Amino acid sequence: MLSAKRYSPALLRSVRSALRSRVGADEGVVELASRPVCWNKTNFADISPAVQKRQPLATGRSLFGTHSCTQTRNYAISTHAAKTKVPQCPTCGAAFQTERAGAPGYLNDQKWRQMNQANLVQGLPTIEGATLGESTIIPALAEHGADDVVDKGSEPKVLSDEEYQNAIKNLDDPDLRAIFSGEAMPGFVDPNNMVAEPMAADPEAGAEKNSKKAEPHSAIVASRLKRRAEQGRDRIVCQRCYKLMHHNQIDNPWKQDIVSDPRSLKFMRYRANLLAVVVCDIFDLPGSLIPNLGEFIGERHPVILVANKADLLPKDYHQERVIMWFKRFAKDLNLNIQSIHLVSSLKNLGTRELAADITERRRAGQDIYMVGRANVGKSELINALLRISMGGYKHKVLASHVPGTTMGLSGVPLRHFAKALVPVEGVRPQDRQANLYDTPGVFSNKSLLSFLNNNELKMAMCSKRITPFTYILNHGQSIMLGGLGRIDLVDGPEYVYVTVFSNIHPHFTRTQRAVELTERLEAGEKTFLRPPIGDEDRLKSFPKSKLAVEHTFEGTHKQHATLDVAFAGIGWVAITGQFPRATIQVFTPNGMGVSVRPPLMPFEYKMITPHTSSTRKTPK
Repeated sequence: MLSAKRYSPALLRSVRSALRSRVGADEGVVELASRPVCWNKTNFADISPAVQKRQPLATGRSLFGTHSCTQTRNYAISTHAAKTKVPQCPTCGAAFQTERAGAPGYLNDQKWRQMNQANLVQGLPTIEGATLGESTIIPALAEHGADDVVDKGSEPKVLSDEEYQNAIKNLDDPDLRAIFSGEAMPGFVDPNNMVAEPMAADPEAGAEKNSKKAEPHSAIVASRLKRRAEQGRDRIVCQRCYKLMHHNQIDNPWKQDIVSDPRSLKFMRYRANLLAVVVCDIFDLPGSLIPNLGEFIGERHPVILVANKADLLPKDYHQERVIMWFKRFAKDLNLNIQSIHLVSSLKNLGTRELAADITERRRAGQDIYMVGRANVGKSELINALLRISMGGYKHKVLASHVPGTTMGLSGVPLRHFAKALVPVEGVRPQDRQANLYDTPGVFSNKSLLSFLNNNELKMAMCSKRITPFTYILNHGQSIMLGGLGRIDLVDGPEYVYVTVFSNIHPHFTRTQRAVELTERLEAGEKTFLRPPIGDEDRLKSFPKSKLAVEHTFEGTHKQHATLDVAFAGIGWVAITGQFPRATIQVFTPNGMGVSVRPPLMPFEYKMITPHTSSTRKTPK
């Protein structure tokens, strides 16, 4: 059977000739300068002065082909400004590592070697044994040392024939060893041209027949490889991203390694030329906004404010009214807001209008940064922009229900957003180095999701269009949203109407009974209040319920909601009725994650049936 490889013969021949040839004064090719292919903080500055004088090097000529020494902008995971350039996972942005299994960026030994050899063939540096802040040198050349390879102030040296043969012997892939040594590789397939090299000559009479039989198989293999490359499935991703993409699960607790300090975005304050796209969750306001965000990313940068996940709202919502309501919270961000958009990245609603606005407001050479809380849909919004681009979706980033999926600063070149953000005919010369960056989400410690484990997370988060329910809450009764929230009507009218916008099914009972259920839950006894779920130890470890808000208000209308009680991360409850005075008490774990706000959907109560009922479902 033929063995198919994704590197073309032309590329491999150029690599072999580059290793054997000498440095030409006119070509400006650096054959053995290890420092230009080392990813460190001094990248181009460490190249010898003799090499820097060769103009073609600055335009992209290096050891293994044509790639720019300063074009790639990958950053390591950090809670502060990311400065160290290291190879990273293309989907989550975490730096590759082999020490912590299940952690972001982890690769097993097989994938580690596969990535190193893929980098070698593509003209990129390998990272065998590299750590953050260290230079990464090809292992076959490491034994010579960087000073032996390039001597500052002199012309670069080249490998002798003996050193060249030793470098070939150290390659793990037998096919690469055969190619670099000049041996024939039977059944080689070039997926770009979909042409198979003929098999070795067979002295027997059936050689021609065997070669003809192999051609259809070679074409099929090449077609599959080409299709996988077009779909972006040939990228090497870390183990955590692979399990999220294919199994929708992770091994370690989802809160591990998550970024919760907004000062991690402070590096943007010192960037001279950028456009910030601040994303928030319309279903979780004001919890999904970062207070005083301008202090961290800078007040002078132009900002486009995006309210994502509009597909979770009822179908009959009024878009302009929702945007006007959203502007109340935008005043506290201290940002240079240019425009506001209401979109759904999952359903591609409003993404074309957003792309047109970004194209109009972005100046030449500006980078674009997606900024916001964790799990607001920044990565999915980038994928939505790639979906409306020409051939860009194969460069998609990882998006999942787990908060903090993006663990490092990950950049996608703007040239992949043809038709969406850049012209179809090609990017401007100033935009050739421009990128769209996905920043790690800043998780809010006040979110009620922070108390949930991996299994409870799906139960509380809303992933599809919400269907509101309206209930009658009598005086002395309580409404419970699992073990995450409770509202008691302690004073006021005989009853009020409450409309629930949450994925957690509410439970109504007397306040005394609600207190008993809470005490049983805190003692580790299983109840029907979910989440939390698990054994006795899990229930005992769940934070105790404390008073978060006590609010007194006046009911202004019989059919319009007066206020919303928002539970950070899980939804809200709207209260409707006309009465002079009412007092409610809201309890949550550790007394966190509750806010009282003006009603987002005040007219959901309007279509209640004339029949007196304890429950009502709004029409879809």
